[in-house]
Amino acid sequence: MSVEAIADAQAGIPDVVRLLPSFDADALVRDVRALRTRQAADWKLQKTFVTEDHLVETELDWHIMPLRSTGGDKTRTDPGGPGLLPFADTSHADLAPNLRAVMRTIPSPLRAVRLMALGPNTYGPDHFDNKYGLTWGIARLHVPVITLPEAKLFIEQVPYVWEAGALWFGNFARTHRIENSGRTHRVHFVLDVQVTEALFDLFPAEVRAELPFDRILINRAEQPLTPAPLHQVAFEVPKSFTDWEEEDGQFLTAQATVPAEIRAHDDGLVMYYAGEPYAGLVHVGDNEFRFQGWTDERTVQVVEDAGQRRVVLRTRVGGRVRTLAVTAVSAGI
Repeated sequence: MSVEAIADAQAGIPDVVRLLPSFDADALVRDVRALRTRQAADWKLQKTFVTEDHLVETELDWHIMPLRSTGGDKTRTDPGGPGLLPFADTSHADLAPNLRAVMRTIPSPLRAVRLMALGPNTYGPDHFDNKYGLTWGIARLHVPVITLPEAKLFIEQVPYVWEAGALWFGNFARTHRIENSGRTHRVHFVLDVQVTEALFDLFPAEVRAELPFDRILINRAEQPLTPAPLHQVAFEVPKSFTDWEEEDGQFLTAQATVPAEIRAHDDGLVMYYAGEPYAGLVHVGDNEFRFQGWTDERTVQVVEDAGQRRVVLRTRVGGRVRTLAVTAVSAGI
């Protein structure tokens, strides 16, 4: 999405909020030092998620230790996205009891959770994190662990040096950058969170009262489902719908289509595009599914009326929903 579209979609959402819990910074530092000593080889360069098989490694001195990742894989330094596996704690979490206690404090489902070490004399470019914001059902929280005055985060060109041990919300869908002109690493504990109503219990009451909830996507809880023949369908989707980074509403425009199927796999369902598995499906009610590893920003729903099956494709930006119904047949026909 363009920077202009992202800015328009989240008008009124604050750039920075200090949240209510604080933590023992010295205890967190002990965990970080233990991981840097005992697991030194597992601090890897950050990677950006594009697709499950396309992760782009940074050229900066920006090393990551994942405590929670896609599939619990301790080599995954990216924030994750639509895919086949759910998020799970890595083995590093077992070695960091104080950091793990912070994780358990957050009242909403956790996505990727990472220690992020910004090296000395390191300067990042201005950028924005596409669809990582309240508008699309994700919140990014920071707990600074090791800080220094020379290590700054800029959001919309405003510099921040956040207090160690405090919990902060940052709106990283805004244009931002990082820099460290100091001589040591700055380390933040970064928790990506699935936005639910409970998350806002962490916001100060006066901030919560001013939030534009019509521009915030609240994810629904997963609902139990036993896969049935009804769900196993074949259909065509607009090509742009297969790209979670597409512009809002792009899938409603005239374009080429891609063959899609929903198939049963083990005890769940998997979405296939052009014969290749793309993502697991998470049931959110009434035969509607979001993609594993993603949010309610993008869903598919299987419906049947008078013997005719359809798949309803939806995208959401805050409270705005765009819908397209396509004809479906039983998979394999």
